[in-house]
Amino acid sequence: MDVVSLCSDLIKCKSVTPADDGALEHVTSFLRSLGFETTALTFSSPDRSNSVKNLFAKYGNSKGKILGFLGHTDVTPPGNGWEVDPFAALQRSGFLIGRGAVDMKGGISAFCCAVQKFIEQKFDGTIEFFITGDEEIGSPEGIPSLIKWMDENKHTPDDCLVGEASSRENLGDRIFLGHRGSMNVTIKSSGKQGHSAYPENYENSLSKLCRYIAKMMDYAWKHEDKRFPPTNLEPTLLFTNNYAVNVVPDESSANLNVRFGSDYDFDSLKQILLEEAKEFGLSLEFHLSGESYYCDNEELKSLLSLAIGETVGIDPAFSAAGGTSDGRHMIRHCNVIEFGPLDTTMHQKNERIKISDLQKLEEIYLTFLQKYFA
Repeated sequence: MDVVSLCSDLIKCKSVTPADDGALEHVTSFLRSLGFETTALTFSSPDRSNSVKNLFAKYGNSKGKILGFLGHTDVTPPGNGWEVDPFAALQRSGFLIGRGAVDMKGGISAFCCAVQKFIEQKFDGTIEFFITGDEEIGSPEGIPSLIKWMDENKHTPDDCLVGEASSRENLGDRIFLGHRGSMNVTIKSSGKQGHSAYPENYENSLSKLCRYIAKMMDYAWKHEDKRFPPTNLEPTLLFTNNYAVNVVPDESSANLNVRFGSDYDFDSLKQILLEEAKEFGLSLEFHLSGESYYCDNEELKSLLSLAIGETVGIDPAFSAAGGTSDGRHMIRHCNVIEFGPLDTTMHQKNERIKISDLQKLEEIYLTFLQKYFA
């Protein structure tokens, strides 16, 4: 099967998290046709309220290195304003359009088809696929559970390629070696409800909350490790229990998202945020999505850079910008490097990938496989 057909088949699956709609079955069927051993794994939360389908697949022998490929078949909701059906996989003006074309059904399809060509020749080593049906929400029943199963069953790769979108302006111009950490902070503020015309009679929970947010957005974060972009804090949600324009709310809450490099970790950020909240009398709850990580493995960098250069004539830059990926879970077990198509339309309406880029991505992955197992 060619890469455009496989990607189109995957896009037509309405695999909006946590639904699968046959997407993992498509990947499983394709890999089985190549001779891969496949294991379907469904993990459920303790209360059974959430279940996620996952796939592990393996091909090769025990004589050489083990290369993993990490990916996800779930997508974000399409939203409104599309010019075409987001699940029709329409080809127009040299682009393949559809939800997941970039994030990340394009990367999965390109690597699958590269493997199809690569294994026609004999090689020493093993290729493993780790594919989840829930990366966008990132529940524990996705990659964290799959990696735990991997560890328990001794399927840990030596190195892992993540096929997420990484290119910025041209295919091959950027490789991710890591990402900033991400944490969410829920802030709750209590006061006394009252008429806004009588300040002596109320305590404004919302104003306390807003003053704290403004203070933290102006906080002088240190930035010593230049491999990462600076630490950044953004408010993302704001609520009160009042909807009257002349009433001061007694209960307000907000969410902050903090992205941070190696200058901080979860515990140090937590201490700073709690200390700065004391003067406002706020309560804070913290959720860590992942610590920052960076994999500066010279062999992986060199092999992937050479594959990109030979295929598209670009010398890629190395970066730790962008959002988090499931690579943050795999990095605890092996080297991780991240490379895929342009990220300019991911999570947007009319998400699309240039068909020629999809085909070139397959070529880059194939050249990388040849160099990796040489």
